[in-house]
Amino acid sequence: MKVLFTVKADELKLAQMLSKFGEKYPRMTYKLNRRQKDYLLEVDLNSEDLGEFIRRLNHIKDATYNIEEMRGGGLLDKVNVSLLRTNSDALVGKEAFAKTDINITDGGIVKLGEELWIAKTADNCTVIKEGTTVRVIRVEGVSLIVDGATDKECLD
Repeated sequence: MKVLFTVKADELKLAQMLSKFGEKYPRMTYKLNRRQKDYLLEVDLNSEDLGEFIRRLNHIKDATYNIEEMRGGGLLDKVNVSLLRTNSDALVGKEAFAKTDINITDGGIVKLGEELWIAKTADNCTVIKEGTTVRVIRVEGVSLIVDGATDKECLD
């Protein structure tokens, strides 16, 4: 099965993960191409090993990736696979409304759609004021990591 990923990650950590995965799964081959802001990673591996490969990608701190294409013979070659972002991935990039101040120590509460979420600032030097529209940068556990476009001040 060939899988094409777009990956944003620390180059050394990504290289280490690929090397260690290749030691345990010697039939896996890959091509890693550096681009301006990310990497294009083409992986050829057994379909049974794909879940483990993705699990290890998820363990790289601050790494993000998208599966651009999957080709594996059989059914995958016959249908156009359209991958939808689901669960926490679908929240990244969405706008939310700060229901409380969001500070470094306590975090805060945001409303995203009809749900209330615990939120933390993306920048540890930022306080986001109540009423600010924020953007979800990533999800950590059950907390949204957000960045506010306005009304920021640094704590000293």
